[in-house]
Amino acid sequence: MRASNAIIGAFAAALFAATPAPAQIGPSPAPNPSLSPPAGSGLHVEPGLLATPGAPLVFAAAAKKDGFVWDNRPSIRYGDWFQLDGKALLEGAVESHDPDDTGEGTSFEWGRRRFGVQGSVTKYVEYEATYGWEPDGQWRDVYVNVRPLAYAQVQGGKFKIPFGYERLTGPRNLDFVYRSRVSDALTPGRSVGVMAHGRAFKRVIRYAVGIFEDDGDQPPDLEPLAPIADDQAAVEEGRTWAARGTVSPLRLGSMPGKYNNLEVGAAYTHAVVPEGRNHLQGDTVFGGEFFDRQYYTKGARTRLGLEVSWAIGPAFVAAEYIVSREAREGQGVGNETQIDPDLPEIEGRGWYVAGTWVITGENRDGGVNPKRPLLQGGFGAVEVAARYEKLSFASAGSPAEPPSRSPRAANIAGNADSAWTIGVNWYVNRWARLRFNFINETLDDPALGPAPDASSLRTIVTMFQIGF
Repeated sequence: MRASNAIIGAFAAALFAATPAPAQIGPSPAPNPSLSPPAGSGLHVEPGLLATPGAPLVFAAAAKKDGFVWDNRPSIRYGDWFQLDGKALLEGAVESHDPDDTGEGTSFEWGRRRFGVQGSVTKYVEYEATYGWEPDGQWRDVYVNVRPLAYAQVQGGKFKIPFGYERLTGPRNLDFVYRSRVSDALTPGRSVGVMAHGRAFKRVIRYAVGIFEDDGDQPPDLEPLAPIADDQAAVEEGRTWAARGTVSPLRLGSMPGKYNNLEVGAAYTHAVVPEGRNHLQGDTVFGGEFFDRQYYTKGARTRLGLEVSWAIGPAFVAAEYIVSREAREGQGVGNETQIDPDLPEIEGRGWYVAGTWVITGENRDGGVNPKRPLLQGGFGAVEVAARYEKLSFASAGSPAEPPSRSPRAANIAGNADSAWTIGVNWYVNRWARLRFNFINETLDDPALGPAPDASSLRTIVTMFQIGF
């Protein structure tokens, strides 16, 4: 009943939002170039990460009206020197699993619940402050970005570490209910830090380089060992260095704009993790881990990511490959010739390939904006989507020992999760959307997963999303 009421309430809000608004006196606002998505992404990247620099956030026509303005979101503007826009997001999902070992059946859970502001002070300073009530209430993005030049900008505060194409994509522009397993497991997420970034050669090249106080909020919390008396102190968690660059090669040619946004990129991070069972873990969409934090690690944690994306009219394709390595310095069992030898690194490796098609014909570049919203002469926009992915964990190299679950095993008992997702997205209007996903997962070793007797794990989820 709670799930039904939540869905009905969400659709009521969506229908209300779809009702035509009173006409605004004066000229229509022009699109804001500084809020446009990055070239080739086909999706909107989180604010502040390789965003279009060098232009004020204010809308050219709307900026002529000072004070409070409603332009698809509440806003306060004063000329071209100040702008404050409100932003909000509300999500809820109805989900069921097979096998249903818990006996809960279909359940409803709230997802993201966020509210914040973003804007600019003159054309040289941008800011954002967003608070989220999920899962335990905390500030999400709080930063200031200074941009004297298009190719030389500096951003400081709390924001996403520049790594992972899908991780950097905002929740309102994801193609599926859940990010891929590799994005959830191997990307760092948000942290406090400072970053230099910008673009050059007419957006052909974009870059971001930053240093952050830790390895982000996406990996599980650290559980460092207490140092033993008269023993070497445990390694403290170090700062994380990150770098990301993208290239849009087709912008150098004469190809029409709707086809030239192919974008390829690479990213790298380096962090230091203290001694303990602190390696990255693999979680299923179904619920529960398929690779838990069983093994001791100590030392460097590195990531390397490769990405490609291309929006072609109503179609969009994306792929990503990420590999992580975590050192196990001095974690072996000592013997007469060597005390506490190093063990082979734990390697996480994952990839996905995804594609979508807007069957109602809307252009995918920059996100789907329905040409004929519901209750405004149409049904909204409908998009179909599919994704295949795999995430695995194992010892790096080829250790001679047989796999073991011992915390100090030289050859860990690895596992892998392969999954495919089929989805349908309904864009009711620019504020409301509904996503339906069917997800099927298969584990290499089901005995290490949440349902040892199941050959596959199936999840059906329907999520509503309202935001501006």
